[in-house]
Amino acid sequence: MEKELENLIEKTKISDLHIRYFRAIDEKTLDKNIVADTFTADGQIVKPNGAVSIGHHNILDGQLKSFARFQATQHTTSDFIIELNNDKATIRINLTAMHVWGDVDENPTLKGKHFHAGGVLTTKAIKTDNQWKISEWIFRNVWRTGEGMNEMAKFARPTE
Repeated sequence: MEKELENLIEKTKISDLHIRYFRAIDEKTLDKNIVADTFTADGQIVKPNGAVSIGHHNILDGQLKSFARFQATQHTTSDFIIELNNDKATIRINLTAMHVWGDVDENPTLKGKHFHAGGVLTTKAIKTDNQWKISEWIFRNVWRTGEGMNEMAKFARPTE
């Protein structure tokens, strides 16, 4: 019973790590400290378009550039499946996100348009110094919809 409680506490810490990161994106408060608290030094994000960002600086830079295009986002996570193996974890999460375009110089017709996306986020986490951090983050789109989605395909996306 004690081991089950310990595992539950660790799984809560891991889910909280993900939720806090998305909160920072949605509240536009993402900064170097949040990235450092969330990812290992060599952590990586693999975006749906296949672009990979490795390390704190590249993750922060890529995320800030990507989300600067939107006046608002809302990410909702659910159905966390967390498998613990000592100080390592693999995580599967369902993710739904809405993106509302902001001012985009390259395409002013996007402003106010939106799109929704749903998919699966798979991550790997490592516990060091009693703190969980993500070493790998891969998001795979399952579906996308919305007027702004058609425009997204025409818009030059960051390569990082």
